[in-house]
Amino acid sequence: MIENITHLATKVAESSGLDLVDVEIFRAGKRRVLRIYIGKRDGVNVDDCAKVSRDLGTLLDADNVMQDENYILEVSSPGLDRPFKTIKDYRRNLGRFVRVSTREPVEGLGGKRVVVGKLADVGEASITVDTDGKPRSIPLDLILQAKVDVRLT
Repeated sequence: MIENITHLATKVAESSGLDLVDVEIFRAGKRRVLRIYIGKRDGVNVDDCAKVSRDLGTLLDADNVMQDENYILEVSSPGLDRPFKTIKDYRRNLGRFVRVSTREPVEGLGGKRVVVGKLADVGEASITVDTDGKPRSIPLDLILQAKVDVRLT
């Protein structure tokens, strides 16, 4: 079921110029809750969520994906504090300040395992974070968690 939902949600999101970030299914009383997270570079708005909800709901019902079970469909952005899960998450946040926690100290930072700086580049195997004007390359396989570092200005 989750594979079919993910496939349909990806099609609907991409047709609107959005990325599918995550899919969650869980029980809330007698109903299932299907939570879809979508994203795009310049942010998700209410109209984006409404369109995906409408289009995806129609497909889910037409294909009887939820097998006649009562469900609630929720569509939202992942939020600023949600950890990155995919390479698309990193790419969507290029140019933003990020906080990256690593398994091992990052070279050139005096044994630190947390890097805060501007996400400057995303490659297939590593990212580059600009810290105080110095680029730091961090292999993706060393990253425990990365997310946007919210700055209030």
